[in-house]
Amino acid sequence: MRRLAAVSASDWTKAVIDTPKRCHQQIRYLDEKVRLRGYDQSARQISVGGLGRDTPTLFLSNNMTETAREVVIRYAGRNRVEDGLGTSVNFFHLDCLASEVRLNVDLDATLTVIANGCYRWLGAQLRGYAEMSPKRLYRRFVETGGVVTIGPECVLVSFDKRSHNPALREAALDKEPVPIPWLGNRPVKFAFT
Repeated sequence: MRRLAAVSASDWTKAVIDTPKRCHQQIRYLDEKVRLRGYDQSARQISVGGLGRDTPTLFLSNNMTETAREVVIRYAGRNRVEDGLGTSVNFFHLDCLASEVRLNVDLDATLTVIANGCYRWLGAQLRGYAEMSPKRLYRRFVETGGVVTIGPECVLVSFDKRSHNPALREAALDKEPVPIPWLGNRPVKFAFT
């Protein structure tokens, strides 16, 4: 960081990251080749200023063909995904881990990613709800009263009357029921009262 602070302003290249809704679009970067201990090839270090942090953000890559601007744009896209997971971490309470055992932390993180994917899938199935947060999907569709009846042929989920039931009915999530092995290969069917 001290070396980067000493680099003259004329050595930095200016660029615009024109990603929609991005706060910091005017950046400057320094693209260099560096050597890393334990790595026998040259690596690429892109130092980026103007991303809203006090110090430059450092990118390390072995991709020498992509432009520095393309690397930063890909980072911005990944950052949106991480922000989305951050919202899920808040909703799924990943920060309230049951113990300090590393296995439990890994399991909690994995289950959070899986649960986030399940909520994204549910939102995509319901017309007009694809962009809704997992927390709101939970409140509108999952946290719904009803009765579950396990019969000899199927598992019947009867939903209580709610204003969002028409969206569930329209999605026809039980149109092609999948047998659930741990329920004696019974499929799940929905009924709306």
